[in-house]
Parts: sequence; C-alpha cells; structure tokens
Amino acid sequence: MRLHVTDVTGERTGAWEGRPRGGHGERREGELTVRRIGDFAGLAALREPWRALHQRVNSRNPYAAPEWSEVWARHFSSERELNVLAVERGPELVGVAPCYLRRFGPALRTVHLLGAGRHDELTELPAVLCATQDARTVLRAVVRHWCGRSAEWDWLDLPLGAEQGWLEPEWLSGPVALRGLIRHRTTRPSVVLPLPASVEALRPGLKRNVKESVRRGRNRLNRSGREWTVTTHRSPSQVARALPWLAELHAARAQLAGRRRHGDVLADPRHRDFLAEVLPLLAEQGRAEILTLDVEDRPVAALLVLHAPGAGYLGVSGVDPDWWSVSPVTLLQLTAAENAVRYGRGEFNLSLGPDVAKLRWSEQIVQHPEFTVCGPSTRSRAGYTAYAAAAAVAGVRREAARHRIRGESTNSTATNSAGTNSAGTDGKGVSGKGTDSKGKEGIHGGQ
Repeated sequence: MRLHVTDVTGERTGAWEGRPRGGHGERREGELTVRRIGDFAGLAALREPWRALHQRVNSRNPYAAPEWSEVWARHFSSERELNVLAVERGPELVGVAPCYLRRFGPALRTVHLLGAGRHDELTELPAVLCATQDARTVLRAVVRHWCGRSAEWDWLDLPLGAEQGWLEPEWLSGPVALRGLIRHRTTRPSVVLPLPASVEALRPGLKRNVKESVRRGRNRLNRSGREWTVTTHRSPSQVARALPWLAELHAARAQLAGRRRHGDVLADPRHRDFLAEVLPLLAEQGRAEILTLDVEDRPVAALLVLHAPGAGYLGVSGVDPDWWSVSPVTLLQLTAAENAVRYGRGEFNLSLGPDVAKLRWSEQIVQHPEFTVCGPSTRSRAGYTAYAAAAAVAGVRREAARHRIRGESTNSTATNSAGTNSAGTDGKGVSGKGTDSKGKEGIHGGQ
C-alpha cells in the first residue's frame, strides 16, 4: 500500500510505504489533501462536516468539537492568524487540525492549536481530530504541511491525544528535517472512570470512600432541615441562566481560606463572555450542562460538565464556603456520572491532574503527550531556547504557589498542605490546565 499526501493545489508533498505499526491498524488507501482555511466564513462552512467527524470517530474530547474552536477563534484570535487545516481523503473529511499562527514578541512567530497559546486555562485538551486508525496518517500530513511553510514560523506546538501515539521524526521534511528539532515538551495525565451500561450498575462499582462521602453529604444536608435538590441545567437557556451562578460560586471557591490555592478562571470577563457564547451552542448539541446543588432554591454549588460522543468531562466548579462540609461537588459529580451513563457515554473524565481526590473515583490514568517542533533557522533555535528556559522557571514558581494554603503564611504551607482537601473532589476549583503538575508551560507571549 502506498499513500500520498498532497496540498490543496494537488502538488504531491510526500510519499511513503505504509506498513501497520503501533497498534493503530492498517492505513487506508487513498490520497490525502490538506486544505487551509484562513477566514471565519470558511470555518463556519466546515462546521457541519467537522461535527459529523467528531460524532463518527466517537471522540472522547469535548474540546475537539467545532463550536469550541470556532467561538474561541473569534474571541481570542483573528482572521489573519487563522490556519485551520482540513485533511480530506477524496470528498471525505478525515481530520481537522485547528491551528493559528501568532506573533510571539517582536520577531518570532509560533503555531498553536486553537485553545492553546493564550487564554489556555479554558481549554484542557486542544486536539487534532481524527479517527484512531487514521492518526499517524493525518498527523503526518499536518506536520508535513507546516514543514512546507517553515519560513512562516519559528516553532510549532502539537499536543496529541492519548490514543494518537507519538510524534515521529520521520514526519519532518525539507529544511525542518535537516536542521530543525523535535522536543517532547510534557505529558499531561487525566483520570478516567470507565462507565457501565446502566445507572444501576454505576454505584455498586464505586470505591468505598466515594460512597461514604456521598452518604455523609446527604445526611448532613438532610439534618440541616432545609429542602435540597441537584438540578441539571441542560437546555441552552437553562445553561445561560446558570452560568452566572457558576461564576459567582467559582469565585467564592477561589477565595476559600485554609485550602490549597485555586485560581479564578472566570475572573477575566473575556472568559465569561466566551463561555456565555459557546456553552449554549454546545447545549443545543447535547454537549454541555451545568449542575447545581440547590438548598431552598438557592444554588450553593455548581459544576460545568462538557460532553463528547464518547465521554463526559468535568469542567470548572464552585462552592459556597458555608456549605463546604456537605461535600457538594462530590454530589454533583455523582449526578454528572449518572447523566453520562444515561447519555450512553463510555467514560467519565475527571479532568487533568491526578490527585487523591480524583483517584478515589478511579485509578485509570490516560496520558496526553505534547511536542514542540522547532524550525530550522538560527533565530528559531535561539528564540525557542530562551522561551523554554523562561517557561521552566515560571512553571516552578507557579507550582510552588499552587501548594500554598490560602490565608496562611508561606512557612506553614509545607506542614499543612498534606492535610488539606479533606472534602476530596470538592477541591477542584479550576479546569485542569494551569500548573506544571498538569503539564502547562510557564509563560505567555505575543498578542
């Protein structure tokens, strides 16, 4: 079998002997075309086939949905930066690499996936979307495309999904193959709970300490003498109405004293504006919901849950500090897992960054590698070297700050941090990106 990768003009850019490797199965025959989309109208035209691909491959990544990337691009990027790559086999869309090309400082230019590079607290898993069996073929086509445009960029950041394997040096071509380099930047792990076929089978399979936390939380709520319920806000209008509650409770959680520090992802009004637009669009497709724990009709905890065809995925949460002791987010997470079972999802992703709170739900960890391809020029090598060094320093500082306990002195942090977060998963105050333990580099640059 011989596969060819072509650009949009039809000029052949590479050929290779296809032999099955790495458990991805045989590569399909046929010619791949990489088509670049550089305006919002073209991105909108791609939406339906992109959405169909997301469904067809049973993606487990909600951030790979077209709505997320399209709205993110309009909020945080511009048309002149847009470089979305549609990978096609004949008339069939087989892959989407939602890239953009940005300036980094006065002289450098870098390539990222939409959702990464700036405002990346919002997007845990930027992704190249394709079927698992097509991963090596599609990713190679994407890398070859950018190698053919190496004069336009200094380095390229490329995260891969857990099922997409590894970036192979043989994918490089031209000057990048001769004088560029590949660096494995990080691997970001997430905790995944495999889901049974029915809600009735879910609870018996949970670990004892999760069951105990749920039982204790419900008992405390019942003893309060107040009426309480867990509400799933599912329709676009319901999600839009619940988002301000989530933002308010998320901010309250970020200020909670005596707990490990959590940033307020939604403090930036641009982030709230983005979610206010994208979440109702996702809700129309059954891809987003907000859960609230309501005590006498007042939300005291909230949790964002995103959905992909194959998985539910936990987003940001928030808690009223007065109700911390009832393990409110644990109750919401159980409802979210039950909902995911009802929707036919195969797994429940507790987000990036394994910790004790998440591992009590499941000990299954999936790992998402990220790579950087540095361009062939001396300027590119020098610029990336300086960036990587500065990012490492900033990452260490951020990690040290993350382990401090809010409201206590730095000297007491080490002594007390081991005993924090007794409420378990209620400690999740932000989406998983944002610290070195979750694989994020430490600085941002450019506009």
